[in-house]
Amino acid sequence: MDNAEVSTVEHQTDIYQDAVVFITGATGFVGKSLLEKLLWSFPQIKRIYMLIRPKGGVTVEERFRGFLQNPIFERIKSEHPTQLKKIFHFSGNIEDDNLGLNESDRSVLCAEVNIIFHSAATVRFNECLKVSARVNSQATYNLLELCRQMPYLRSFLYVSTAYCNPGRKYVDEQVYPTMPPVDWRQFLSATQKIPDDYLNRLADYIKGPHVNTYTFTKSIAEQIVNAYKDVIPIVIVRPSIVTAAYREPYPGWIDNIQAISGIMMEIGKGGISSILGNKDLICDIIPVDFVVNAMIMMVGKAKLGSLSICNATSGVTNPITWQHLGELTMKWSRIYPTRRMIMFPNFKYRCSAFNHELAVWVLHFVPALLMDLQTLLLAQKKRLVTPIAKKFRQACLAGSFFSLNEWIFKNKSRFYFKEMIENGTYPTLYWNLEEMDYDEYVRRHMIGINKYLHREKFTVDSNKFMVTRIYWFWIFLHLMFYMMLVYISF
Repeated sequence: MDNAEVSTVEHQTDIYQDAVVFITGATGFVGKSLLEKLLWSFPQIKRIYMLIRPKGGVTVEERFRGFLQNPIFERIKSEHPTQLKKIFHFSGNIEDDNLGLNESDRSVLCAEVNIIFHSAATVRFNECLKVSARVNSQATYNLLELCRQMPYLRSFLYVSTAYCNPGRKYVDEQVYPTMPPVDWRQFLSATQKIPDDYLNRLADYIKGPHVNTYTFTKSIAEQIVNAYKDVIPIVIVRPSIVTAAYREPYPGWIDNIQAISGIMMEIGKGGISSILGNKDLICDIIPVDFVVNAMIMMVGKAKLGSLSICNATSGVTNPITWQHLGELTMKWSRIYPTRRMIMFPNFKYRCSAFNHELAVWVLHFVPALLMDLQTLLLAQKKRLVTPIAKKFRQACLAGSFFSLNEWIFKNKSRFYFKEMIENGTYPTLYWNLEEMDYDEYVRRHMIGINKYLHREKFTVDSNKFMVTRIYWFWIFLHLMFYMMLVYISF
């Protein structure tokens, strides 16, 4: 082993020793998983700071106390409860200058922090450009400017997205020019000067191959990060579609309905009958614990003057098609049915927008309207199905660009992960993505949806009678539909 390799291993080994860590987006899905893993596997960390803003009339202190009660911390409370005392919070907002910190908190943060994980973002596909730019781009710039005042900063990790270069079929682990060409300084200046309504109307003209403001503003953020590589030691991690945990903190752990997890949940409830997509393309999903492990290991690669990037994706090492994922989702949602099931889980992918819309109206909205009519006539205390159906229809349409297209994300970082794990640098981490059995993983995912999202306690046979009843009702509806078609034809 040469001197360069020795220094790299030493840097990796020591980087978390007595480290003070700052996590943005710590209340989000990825940030929360990262925080829990750092507390669980890295007792040598000295302190972890997080940023919290008041929300919905709830104070920062109340949100922090509620955050510590999250089920994700159960194993830490059981085995290492003192680790939770390492979490400290600041009142602030990632969108504001200096993160909205008061002078005292800003001084503490700048004087102490060694490692920053910047995972705060808005991931809504239909977010207006003004908000998306402020949260995803401007906030990244604000944080990097603050980093200039941190003399002990060892590493800055930015969480991007694998889809920030949608105009490229093959995406390597490098920063590409924005498409269309956009100067990030002028973009940030324009977002501050141009009135909100006018800027939002301009979105379709300036975002080029990006079908939503999310990937566009994340690509701008990558340009900003790249501009600071000679000033701050920086790395980037680009996850694809983040899904429930494979192993840690608990198999199937999930706490949000963003992206495909919400679609899988609705498929399990029988609320989706058609998805606009090509069933034969690769669906690049990545469990959240693999993303977290990649983030933890990539921190040690930060070096002034260079920018290391990791495509945290599965398509190259262990691909799964949309068709296979859909079949497994239907299989396990029928075996582990939720009490919230409204129709028998069954759907098809359709490439034709017309056929998809027709199927949605016939198989989706008509049954939903009939069920709502029954609820109103019988004065039952149930949530109406139609508004929920409309919401998830919009979610499916927003994600159709990803289910109708395919990208090849090169992932050379996996060889680095394997080396770091095998040489004992990170004995508590794993990146055996090629060994993951999707049948078992989707089983865990659907159980996790029932347990953590629906908050249901169940056994294998608990809801079997209900799913049988719904199945025969589903058969009855189809028979009625076919009989109606026969009657009309004659």
